[in-house]
Amino acid sequence: MFPADALVSSPRAEKARLYSAIEQRLEQSLKIMDGIVSSRVHVSYDVDTGDSGKTALPIHISVLAVYEKDINPEIKINDIKRFIVNSFASVQYENISVVLSKRRDIIEQAPTYEINEPIFAYDKTMPVSILLALMSIATCWLLWKYRAILINLIRLKNK
Repeated sequence: MFPADALVSSPRAEKARLYSAIEQRLEQSLKIMDGIVSSRVHVSYDVDTGDSGKTALPIHISVLAVYEKDINPEIKINDIKRFIVNSFASVQYENISVVLSKRRDIIEQAPTYEINEPIFAYDKTMPVSILLALMSIATCWLLWKYRAILINLIRLKNK
């Protein structure tokens, strides 16, 4: 997102890099709170603040946090808001929005498949197929045995 090999960085790029680092640090800090599994922090800021004497717009912060334990959401929202408002010098409490989401229980289960028809269905041609297979095996065995007898007869003649 921010190329480190850029020779000249603009003030906007530096500000974006700074706020991105702040967001990441806040996300890490929120995960340390009891019951919070993961979090995302988004800071909206005016890119042009400080340029050409323009008045700064208020900063807005939104937090999405996923919690795991049975906690009181109202208390956790107040804790998160208090933490965020104390992380910035110029953020108003009303400009912070927090959305809490309870982590879904993941049930690990092997996939199930429905078999509508049996793999080997019995029909009228099955006995005939089995009989043909057995006859083929018997024929091959007899030919092998007959071949051995013929080879022995040829050997006796040559002696």
